[in-house]
Amino acid sequence: MKVLIIGITGFAGTFMYHLLTSLKNIHLYGTFRHSTKNRNIVNNFSKASLLECDVNDVYSVEKVLSEVMPVVIFHFASYVSVYNSFRNPLPTFQTNMIGTANLLEGVKKIVSKARILIPGSAEEYGKVPKDKMPIKEDYPLNPVNPYAISKKVQEEIGLYYFKTFGLNIYFTRTFHYTGPGQPLGFVCSDIAKQVVDVLIGKMRSIVVGNLKAKRDFTDIRDVVNAYWKIINSGKAGEVYNICSGKSIKIQEIVDKLIKFSGRNIPIEIDKNKFRPSDVPYFVGDNMKLKSLGWAPKYTIDNSLSELLEWWRNEIRTS
Repeated sequence: MKVLIIGITGFAGTFMYHLLTSLKNIHLYGTFRHSTKNRNIVNNFSKASLLECDVNDVYSVEKVLSEVMPVVIFHFASYVSVYNSFRNPLPTFQTNMIGTANLLEGVKKIVSKARILIPGSAEEYGKVPKDKMPIKEDYPLNPVNPYAISKKVQEEIGLYYFKTFGLNIYFTRTFHYTGPGQPLGFVCSDIAKQVVDVLIGKMRSIVVGNLKAKRDFTDIRDVVNAYWKIINSGKAGEVYNICSGKSIKIQEIVDKLIKFSGRNIPIEIDKNKFRPSDVPYFVGDNMKLKSLGWAPKYTIDNSLSELLEWWRNEIRTS
């Protein structure tokens, strides 16, 4: 089976690579952007054939599809930060919306029988009343930030190609996730990095935003397992929530990371870190995903302790 991971060097792409290279009878291919800052990063993917690709260039996409002729495609090339989408909405819209259209147009022309997974985001739901929690897949979408808007439109583009041209497209609305290797720009990783900075004497305290917000976190390894389960056992044209079904306060995330550090670390609140339109409480319904045989293997403690240790190693070796 030829599997193509578009955006293999990203967080989800990296863990999908690790999952698929542990399986048999898979010929793995991956794409990376020509602008990848650390070009040596491609050396971390020696078990896959790598190709440069810019999803914003339809000819670049078609060249890769023609060369690989994949049976399965994971579309991980996207801007994924809510915070950065407020600061840079145009690149977010360009890559997440036009990039997806470029990919699906290429699939239609070159590998129309391929199965494609397009990961969306729970941010598409927007602000949901507590009496509608946990959020089910049929809840009306109401995005409240540029990233969420881009993912909603991305989903609509995918549904158009599914309904009009019969492409085999599978959709998710993935809730918050974390785990070892998560880059900066995401709440758990940002806090873990600051904790390590305090431990080495670089900072005296950690600076955080809204500690009252509650979020539904899943480990990245459980997330990519869900992606693999959906594309093999799910139904094309369907949307699947990927979530733990449990909600945890950001305050608890901070407390756990401090506990795992073994130190008593002061906390400072910075209101500049608050989002312009924040969602106070968020938890998803994962029964549709569980009906495919998926179940999470990692707890939030597993994710956070391993994330903290990963940052210790990163800073130690940098």
